[in-house]
Amino acid sequence: MNKDIVLISGALASPKLWHHQEYHFQEKARIHYVDVLSDYSIRKMAERFAKTAPNKFTLIAFSMGGYVALELFYLIPHKIEKLVLINSSARTVSEKGQKERERSLTLINKGKFDFLINLIFKNSIYDKNKHYLLLPLLKNMAKEVGAEKYILQLNAILHKSDHSLLLPTIECPTLLVVSRQDKIMPNERSENMAKHIKYSKIIYLEECGHVAPLEQPDLLNKILSDWL
Repeated sequence: MNKDIVLISGALASPKLWHHQEYHFQEKARIHYVDVLSDYSIRKMAERFAKTAPNKFTLIAFSMGGYVALELFYLIPHKIEKLVLINSSARTVSEKGQKERERSLTLINKGKFDFLINLIFKNSIYDKNKHYLLLPLLKNMAKEVGAEKYILQLNAILHKSDHSLLLPTIECPTLLVVSRQDKIMPNERSENMAKHIKYSKIIYLEECGHVAPLEQPDLLNKILSDWL
């Protein structure tokens, strides 16, 4: 393959989110990560990476990372050869989503960050048999991110742009990966993107919750390998 692959994590996640994918592709591609911890807006996250981005690369993004990916397409479309969006969205946050994130900010300000991350991850994994293995990793990543940087991410999400009008301009091959049992990101968000991106394909992961790179890594790796 010998490509450049750029990976973008979601909120409360570090590059550890992608350790299965990194191991799978490490001998076939050069792996790059986008910093989603140091800026107060989705645009700033994208602008920071755009300055040093490879000349040509495949972009794979998860959840909030998809918002950054779409900003990168807006900034440097000529550099993105293929695009993969996993359980993500182009629209602004819904009214329900805004209220949930505002409640999260309130809990953090009350010193209840640990309580909050337990609440968030409760519904992130579909397979209950994998909870004992995956929940400690999710919590570990969240604590690496920490409350202060999560506040930055929450505010970035709350004020993200609506990228709906950008979708018809995307002409690179685009794969939408959707977890059928995702309780965090509604499936219809990815389905809407698939309708408006010209050269898009949508694939559903069965019996999988929101955090697909960890819950269904082998299946996701096969999908990515076949598609890339």
